[in-house]
Amino acid sequence: MAGAVDGRTVLVQGGAGAVGTCAVQLARQAGARVIALRRAESDKEIASRAGADEVLMTGERLVEQILALAANGVDHIVEVAFAASINTNAEVLAQGGSIATYATNAPRPEIPFWQLVFMNARLFFVGSDDVPVQAKIQATRDINQALETGWHGLDIAEVVPLDHIARAHELVERPVKAGRVIVAI
Repeated sequence: MAGAVDGRTVLVQGGAGAVGTCAVQLARQAGARVIALRRAESDKEIASRAGADEVLMTGERLVEQILALAANGVDHIVEVAFAASINTNAEVLAQGGSIATYATNAPRPEIPFWQLVFMNARLFFVGSDDVPVQAKIQATRDINQALETGWHGLDIAEVVPLDHIARAHELVERPVKAGRVIVAI
């Protein structure tokens, strides 16, 4: 991963979620300056611990806050809710920047087409089933390297044996503490 984002600014939407914290850590490890976005005050520590340089709360004046940190815009955006964030993303994306999205809150989002065209934006739609095998292998190596260099990984709330999978579902639906629920096989 080194080189792809080294010296660039990466914005991670949902920087305290499972994918977001991995994106923060990997971008940081690859030399990027990372701005993470969060929806709750309690998420600030999670994104910071993953390595975010700045952690901002979504809401009013978000574009202004991001551009205060990255005057020429952000080089790359990791997006969890494409439709909900595309207008903000178009406002803060640097000329020639890119957006990688793996989820959306609307199946047919409208986009600010001409704004994205004139900034030569690149959009990447990432489906986990369709990621090339070599990219998955490299991602595994990058995550292992992050763990070897001190990242503690995702917060784990509980490890549940496979024969108690119903309990795992209950913990996801009604969490008793912060973190991910892991099913041990």
